[in-house]
Amino acid sequence: MPPRSHHQCVACSDNGLFKLQFYQNDETAVSAKVWLESTWQGYQDQLHGGVIATLLDAALTHCTFLFAPQSVTASLNIRYHHPVPVAVEAETRAWCVKAKHGMSRLEATLTVAGTVCASATASFMQTRVS
Repeated sequence: MPPRSHHQCVACSDNGLFKLQFYQNDETAVSAKVWLESTWQGYQDQLHGGVIATLLDAALTHCTFLFAPQSVTASLNIRYHHPVPVAVEAETRAWCVKAKHGMSRLEATLTVAGTVCASATASFMQTRVS
């Protein structure tokens, strides 16, 4: 699913930090499970906010591969609902709300044990494949 230009991604490549493997849920959504390492914490026993942002952005980016293979984040707004624990499995999920004229609007969540701990809305713009 990812374009060749994405194979060295820090979040999801085989050599990346999280080694995320996204699965297509339907025609407009993707998801991945991830073990939240304790070394990724900010405050004790809580996942660092930057890691949360990266996981959400990675899901959003992978969602764009369904309809615009080479897109970049134009804006990213994150809402932190609950502290995210470490040393647990989480799921990140993203779906497309609207895509038109090379721009897309997407949403994503990071869920732990059935609780949405963080959510994001984002805009992406399609770029030329180099």
